[in-house]
Amino acid sequence: MRSPLSFLAEAIAQRPLRLVVAVCAWHLLFWVLAPALGYRMLPLDTLELLGWGQEWQLGYYKHPPLGPWLGEGFLFLAGGRLDSLYLLAQLGMLVTFVYVYATARLWLDPLRAALAVALLEGSYFHTYLTPNFNMNSLQLPLWAALGYHFLRALREGGTGHWLLFGALAALCLLSKYSGLLLLAACLAAFLLDARGRAQLRRPGPWLAVVACLLLLGPHLAWLGEYWRLPWNYLRGFGSAGAGLSAHLFEPLRFALGALAGLLFCAILWLPLRLASRPAPPPADRWLLAALLFGPLLLSTLYGLATGSRLKSTWAFPFFSLIGVWAMLRIPPETARRRLPAFLLVLAGVLALTCSMHLLYKTRWGDSKTRFDGAMLAAQAERYWTAHANGPLRIVIGDHIDTAIVSSYAGSRPSMLIEGDFTLSPWLRPADVEASGALYVCRLGSVCPSSWEARLGARHEREIEGERFVFGIVRPGPPPD
Repeated sequence: MRSPLSFLAEAIAQRPLRLVVAVCAWHLLFWVLAPALGYRMLPLDTLELLGWGQEWQLGYYKHPPLGPWLGEGFLFLAGGRLDSLYLLAQLGMLVTFVYVYATARLWLDPLRAALAVALLEGSYFHTYLTPNFNMNSLQLPLWAALGYHFLRALREGGTGHWLLFGALAALCLLSKYSGLLLLAACLAAFLLDARGRAQLRRPGPWLAVVACLLLLGPHLAWLGEYWRLPWNYLRGFGSAGAGLSAHLFEPLRFALGALAGLLFCAILWLPLRLASRPAPPPADRWLLAALLFGPLLLSTLYGLATGSRLKSTWAFPFFSLIGVWAMLRIPPETARRRLPAFLLVLAGVLALTCSMHLLYKTRWGDSKTRFDGAMLAAQAERYWTAHANGPLRIVIGDHIDTAIVSSYAGSRPSMLIEGDFTLSPWLRPADVEASGALYVCRLGSVCPSSWEARLGARHEREIEGERFVFGIVRPGPPPD
């Protein structure tokens, strides 16, 4: 009598897409419901993104506009339900998995392509971090899609794939400027491949450039006026120190930290790899290597040259094709024979990573999602109602507390970030003079001191064990 595991493995071997569908369904189930039911507050990046998005700007002081636009648009479609952003994040993951499977099919049979998708369940970036809809998670589907259409355009030269590549190149840059890393890797592969160089005499690549520039045009115009904002933000991650530590150890820490996020991918791969000799690699495997490892190499070289501090989470979109790379080394017969063992290890990895995530977010650790953001916003609104007239339209404070109040308050006030109109160009001094503003300061953090002279009485409130100062900036011109 066959075991349930053998029956499941045979069903997947007969129709490998069942495994891809199961992975997608798991993300829609666990990675939507777990944060929706277990988090007390949306991740801070998501809240900040929503605070920007309601202003519908062509750019923001940290990032391009695509993430804020998508977040605010989806929130509107969901009737203002903040936890709908968890669903949006996982819809992006579904697109990622579809494109990873499609890319894998350029080299692999259906079963190994499905396993390439399932291997991503061991990636820290494709599981643990995905409830946080931000610029990093938005890059996952865009990078996966761009890589696929680039490979198809390079192989086949179709105008449709080149146009999609150009459009996706613009969307990658409109999600985060680090999209330049993937575009640089694509350009290098294009010029090194004879098929790419031959296409320079055809319209496809040039149409891609035109499509990209047309979509980027409005944001490029915004950058022409506000380029100092993202530049200063990048400079804020300046040198990690002097000498060998900054220029060698810091980039290595970044690279090793990024690769460490793939530890469970390696554990998933071992039952397949240890049971076989490596399959002969395809001749153009180097193209996959360029897309997979090129951005990591360029980031590390940037750190070596500048000594800049690099965050390992910036490698978020680098490794969507790691499963494809790994499965190229597994012969088809081994993948089928060892499928039951793979599924058993997959179940264990899922149980471990999901339980670790829940325990950290709900019981252990100091996750910011354990703070009651709705309570802070409610206290802020009550204070405003008791001491001011009219609806709350503007909140002044650091980028964290203004984002919390802006997202959870019923009036969705605009953020005057750090009290600086330069960082919030959607506001002008006349707006504060017309409607006043609420000042929020979390004691122990750096608060915008330039506004303290305009505050009347200030009051402290304790929320979730932390002390906050509320104050009112009255309408009217500032005192002389």
